[in-house]
Amino acid sequence: MDEKTLQDILTVNYGIESSSLEFLREGGAVTYIVNGSVKYLLKVIGPAFAGTARQSVSIMRYLEENGFPVPKTILTKNGETIAETEIGGEKKLIVLMEFIAGDEPELEKCAAEVGALVGRFHQLMEEYPSELTSRDKEFFIDRYLGFLRKKNYQRLAEYEELGERLWNKVKHLPRENCHGDLHRGNLLQNTDGHIYLVDFDTACKAPAMFDVMVMCDMTDYFNLKQEDIELTKEVYRKFLSGYAGYHKLSREEILSFADWVAIRHFQLQATILEIYGVDCIDEGFIDGQLYWLDKWQKNWNAIQDV
Repeated sequence: MDEKTLQDILTVNYGIESSSLEFLREGGAVTYIVNGSVKYLLKVIGPAFAGTARQSVSIMRYLEENGFPVPKTILTKNGETIAETEIGGEKKLIVLMEFIAGDEPELEKCAAEVGALVGRFHQLMEEYPSELTSRDKEFFIDRYLGFLRKKNYQRLAEYEELGERLWNKVKHLPRENCHGDLHRGNLLQNTDGHIYLVDFDTACKAPAMFDVMVMCDMTDYFNLKQEDIELTKEVYRKFLSGYAGYHKLSREEILSFADWVAIRHFQLQATILEIYGVDCIDEGFIDGQLYWLDKWQKNWNAIQDV
């Protein structure tokens, strides 16, 4: 995507001139840093991700209007949150946001503050006016089992039994509007120490504990260590101390943390296979994940005394 085309789009839609663009990354959108008298973040989104982009911007504007720390969406000259254009014969959405210089915070040092941030987010999202995609057992458990069946995995029955047991423990938990991908990489701490929440592309309706667990899980995805379990417990305790000031969790929800860690492995594996294909993992890797999950369950007591 040539720089001149994007510069013209910025001039026509936002009145921004004499800027230079620095490529940042490519995923669901192509993202650039706009350098000029003021720095911005520019996202160019193709039709495949148009729906999630519109949802993400809608949530960001809603949160911004309620005083929640998210990057500010820059409006077009016509007062729109999204500009629509055509590049190379393909329709594109343009989203411009303020650029926030910062890094991922060290959760071990600010877990209570992050807990308060997430609690406030969940509180505000109770009143979000649009309907979000609902995530249930099909998304969290059954997708991965379907991939294992395609691979004719020999120990499928063990995964099926575990998945059923895990879901039966959490299926009655209340469902709320969630971030959907609340890992630490979606926190941004600026040079003044303020923490922002970013990336709402996968927002959904699901148990709030899914968000809470993803943020607080400090374990290594491939190699479970006792010290990581203890760190997770410590971070989770501190997180809850901040979270409780804004959003209430029942004892049943709090005690479901360990179940959600295990469910996350089903969910994340399925997502990886959807992106990279069923052959990106072999039977040895799948066995390794089953070993991880078995070892994790034997250490549940390390988490459940929170």
